[in-house]
Amino acid sequence: MFAMQCARGAVCLVLGLSVLFKAWASGDDVCLSNGVFAVELDSSNGGLSSLRLHDDPDRMNWIEGLETWGVPVGMEFAGVERQGDTWISRYRKGVLKLAVERTPGRTFLRERFVFRNTADYDLYFLRGQLGVFATFNDSYADAATCETKRCHAHIWCGGANSYVHALKMGPFPTELALILTQGDLDAYSVRRVAKEISNDRGDFVLHPAPLHFLPGETKVLEWELAAFPSGAFKAELLTRRGTAWIQFEQETIFPDETFRIVAECAYEPKSVKAFCNGAEIPFRLDGRRIVVEHRPQAVGEHRFTFEADGRRFRANGYVSDDPDTVIDRRVRFIIRKQQMTDPRSPLCGAYLIYDNEDKSPYFDYSAGNHNACRERLGMGLLVCRYLRERPDDAEVARSLDLFEAFVLREIFDEETGEVCNNIGKNAKYKRLYNAPWLITFWLEMYRLRGDGRYLVWIERAIRNYYVKGGAKFYPNGSVFSDAVQAIRDAGQTAVADELAGRVREHVGTIRQNGVLYPPHEVRFEQTIVTPALSILSAYYALVDADPAVRNEASRHVELLVRFDGEQPDHKWNSLPVRHWDGYWAGKRALYGDTQHYWSCLTAYALLLHGRNVGDVALRARARKMLRNLLCQFFPDGSASCAYLHPYTVTMLRPDGTPLEPPRRGEFFDPWANDQDFALYYLLRIRGEFGLSLKEKEK
Repeated sequence: MFAMQCARGAVCLVLGLSVLFKAWASGDDVCLSNGVFAVELDSSNGGLSSLRLHDDPDRMNWIEGLETWGVPVGMEFAGVERQGDTWISRYRKGVLKLAVERTPGRTFLRERFVFRNTADYDLYFLRGQLGVFATFNDSYADAATCETKRCHAHIWCGGANSYVHALKMGPFPTELALILTQGDLDAYSVRRVAKEISNDRGDFVLHPAPLHFLPGETKVLEWELAAFPSGAFKAELLTRRGTAWIQFEQETIFPDETFRIVAECAYEPKSVKAFCNGAEIPFRLDGRRIVVEHRPQAVGEHRFTFEADGRRFRANGYVSDDPDTVIDRRVRFIIRKQQMTDPRSPLCGAYLIYDNEDKSPYFDYSAGNHNACRERLGMGLLVCRYLRERPDDAEVARSLDLFEAFVLREIFDEETGEVCNNIGKNAKYKRLYNAPWLITFWLEMYRLRGDGRYLVWIERAIRNYYVKGGAKFYPNGSVFSDAVQAIRDAGQTAVADELAGRVREHVGTIRQNGVLYPPHEVRFEQTIVTPALSILSAYYALVDADPAVRNEASRHVELLVRFDGEQPDHKWNSLPVRHWDGYWAGKRALYGDTQHYWSCLTAYALLLHGRNVGDVALRARARKMLRNLLCQFFPDGSASCAYLHPYTVTMLRPDGTPLEPPRRGEFFDPWANDQDFALYYLLRIRGEFGLSLKEKEK
């Protein structure tokens, strides 16, 4: 037996089934590996300090964090020892003891957490009271670093069928997964350094389900860390007995539709039950596949539970009212409860944030994400697009007139094309995200009313945007080429040619940068990739059908879809990782993973590209994205800017000490802020692509 008691240094675990392994020494470190990856043990706390794949020229550490992989939260380290091919790290907290056994395989490492109650009385642990650090290296530096040395960690705590699917942010031939093989993961928490603001997703903590220990009882949580070829996650998952791959036809359905769910098990189960919201429902067993077709009677979230040979696993779906009903209620709510109508106020006509707890609109001049400008323009876009479909709706038309007057009075300079960051035409803070949204709004207004003044304002706003260096920026909002096309169709050929030249310069910058995206408000994220794809795709379709532009766009698709999750849950599936929006746009100001409406920009970008290359599958992907955002809009017409996924979020100092106690997640933020872009894009893609959320691809 080889024992170490809190000595500094590290030891690399052997990853092989025999004692024939490669080994080398460097100082006090001993490094051991097999042909797939090497794992280094931190002898000061018994956790893993690194995992590196042998086929990786960039030597990325997949498990780097402020904390150490595999260390239990809040327990005292009691030493590490080796027993044959197994390394055992020991911990304790009062009468609870834990042995973490790490045993190698040819392409995986098994980690077995054996908890034991040493008392002569019962022990109970509630949700979140026990946890293990899973420090996947999901943080954000520059694009080059992210694409080669960082990973997206797609987390699913689905009971006995839980996993984390990790893949590099850029294309790479090997992926990594944590796959649960025994026990039950109920939730996860996040611990992140406050100083990093929006650029570090944090250290993850995986929580077992609530546990009850009898005196002297032992309980086990076990998973395997496995490496496998890119795109083979499902196959890798199903090599482990007791696992299942759960897939909805649609995670979000409408009242006249049926949930169709397939739970494909690793083996043919002998005993099966299926439940929805606790009530048993019919299913059929087709070999290894449990097939459910179920039409609930109520709108809202529906929690499906499967029991297969004693293992319980879950999936979550959502029944939404039909899209037209959702949009109509939301527009009425906005114009009746979120619009300032007092003529004495400079906000008269503005659409404001709405606090669903206090039942009151809200405005903060000093906070850009809480003012009446910037992304709050999304409400105006939705109202305008809605009126294009219902031009005789007098109530909505009056509201839109009032909003337009507010924009002209407080935000937009008609002569210069300046789009200001705050009311009073305050342009002290220059933010290039603002103008493209207003360009899009004026384009919608032109298509609604046909008034040529909107084209003049678009022309001036585009010029103003590019004069400020916009050709080097990746904005959400306008794709510019559609505005140029509208000006050309109005007979203003010379103006259109001039503006097309500015867009051409922008396209040139994007092509020159390739996938080395410049940092924006966040250093690297989904909505830096989406404008690259959408601007290129729109330019190809509307200005210059250069095959080189179309081919360049395809490169961005490959990176964009890597952000998207595949978990069997309407709040996760096909939606990108975003982990800061709740802080900036929400009432709770809480960092952490969100379900977020900006997925609509991915949907739109993929549809633009899909039309150019004839990829029908991208329509289905876009439909799923937009459907899965509808749970952010509630039956009374109110809405939420974000759903916060983690069980808790703890903000830390750089040394790892807490700035404040953990804050609870798993909720829809009380503020309706900027989520209405999702409904605007739903209407927009229906108009531009003929895409109904209910249609099926042939």
